[in-house]
Amino acid sequence: EALPYRFFEPGDTLMDEGTAESELFFLSDGSIEVRKENEVITRIRERGAMFGEMSVLLGCPHTATVVASTKVECRVATKPIAFLKANPDVMFYVSRVLARRLESLNKYLVDVKHQLREQEGHVGMIDSARDALMVRHPRQVKMRQPAGE
Repeated sequence: EALPYRFFEPGDTLMDEGTAESELFFLSDGSIEVRKENEVITRIRERGAMFGEMSVLLGCPHTATVVASTKVECRVATKPIAFLKANPDVMFYVSRVLARRLESLNKYLVDVKHQLREQEGHVGMIDSARDALMVRHPRQVKMRQPAGE
């Protein structure tokens, strides 16, 4: 509730894929589209939905474009790392959302593996992807503060 509001009109871009602005958004009202390489991945209208967290936490450019489908009202953390450190309940929420996404992706990869069981070569690729997501600790994780603190 301490975060300021930002308002968007239908068609406004909230964040662009490939840009490196460091803000964390929480949807208060309205509907957005998440696009990857101009393809609509999902539409979101759930109050409290967040976006921008991957870029913030990994210190990398945005992995998708977010566009307002309707009039949109968001709460925005302009210094997201400091905000998350000061609000452990919010950080816990972010962690749970990311864990749910990882679980969904893992289930999807297992399902694809079952579908491709008869095709040689593809199953090993899926196992490698699952291992990278679920088992191995990423070697490229740097112990530094991401941008936006």
